[in-house]
Amino acid sequence: MGCLRVAGTFVLFFAADCVAEDWPCYRGPNNNGVSNETNWNSIWPPEGPPVAWRFNVGTGYASVVVSDGKLYTVGNSEDVDNVFCLDAATGKLLWKRSYASPVDPNEFDGGPTATPTVRGGSVFTLSRTGDLFRLDAMTGEVNWTVNVPEMTSIRIPGWGFSGSPWVTDSAVIVNVGDAGVGLSIDDGSVLWASADKDSGYSSFVPLGQDSEERLVFGSARSYVCIDSRTGKEQWRQRWLTTFGCNAADPVIVDGQVFLSSGYNRGSALLDVASGKPQVVWKHKEFQSQLSSSVLCSGRLYGANGSVAEGASLACLGLPDGELLWDAEQFKIGGLIAAGERLITMSDDGVLRVVEPENAGPVIRSEFRVFDEQCWTMPVLCNGRIYCRGAGGALVCVDVQVLQ
Repeated sequence: MGCLRVAGTFVLFFAADCVAEDWPCYRGPNNNGVSNETNWNSIWPPEGPPVAWRFNVGTGYASVVVSDGKLYTVGNSEDVDNVFCLDAATGKLLWKRSYASPVDPNEFDGGPTATPTVRGGSVFTLSRTGDLFRLDAMTGEVNWTVNVPEMTSIRIPGWGFSGSPWVTDSAVIVNVGDAGVGLSIDDGSVLWASADKDSGYSSFVPLGQDSEERLVFGSARSYVCIDSRTGKEQWRQRWLTTFGCNAADPVIVDGQVFLSSGYNRGSALLDVASGKPQVVWKHKEFQSQLSSSVLCSGRLYGANGSVAEGASLACLGLPDGELLWDAEQFKIGGLIAAGERLITMSDDGVLRVVEPENAGPVIRSEFRVFDEQCWTMPVLCNGRIYCRGAGGALVCVDVQVLQ
């Protein structure tokens, strides 16, 4: 059992270096939930940091992406999905693109769950029923749209599609079917497709093995590695969970692959150096049902347990998978890492900056940003933290360091 402490002194933190970068896709530019930003204020006064703006985006669990000063996300209102483009600094609505889509609550509030992807002046979004859009990032104009399951005769899984689109120079790849579907970036036509089986709910993570772009992700019954150019399966690790719910993204650590799922499945570390997965360790002490873990200072941190009961912040050692601590009273919905700190959202709307120490998490700063269910990770980008609630609250907190 870990401990939980709150720091009592509030001072401004000034970083020596200034590193800022856009956050154009789910879990950031390196697809790992880690921000390289350094010039931000991590120690806040008791009343919290300034709130730059608030905006209601409707029901959903999609996170936000930020590119060229614009923020993109998607939410649902009255069975209509709305893709929003906001000024990232002011929250001003720049454009909105809408299409019919059921909110479809199913043991959660419903609404879209896949985060948009920005690349090459376009925004790509995937609805829970498989509507894939390529939109102009400046105007919201529809370049093309297709319904992937209708085109491929692939079923929709029980909670709908949740994986964010992976975009290359020539293709858009989506977690549809047993091992993904690749579509032409030019017109949405199908380049390749996998078997008609339930997909998982994770997004793609690049493996970067053998100088080829290989992607690892969860299907309903396995974690799979494919060649992103052809869709050819490279390897597969059988990973059965109740309801086929493999939702947390894998974490790539020096060529090894960390997996975790809920429903009493647990975690494992795979060695894939030989081209086939070999289990290094496996246990049930850490189980991440929805939220993806992050690597920070050589350790893994994530949400351990069921979201229904409240998942807690926990820490794993990598070499042997030892559960180093589990702060059961520290409930989180999502998290990222920035430097040697964690930025977490509680499952009921409290934003925190956390120092993960050997004995457990130390809260450096905290601020309630809304009173809503939250399973969505916060995003730190250009000195601002963006927080999203399931009911539609989108809040921008200003943590820029004053010059």
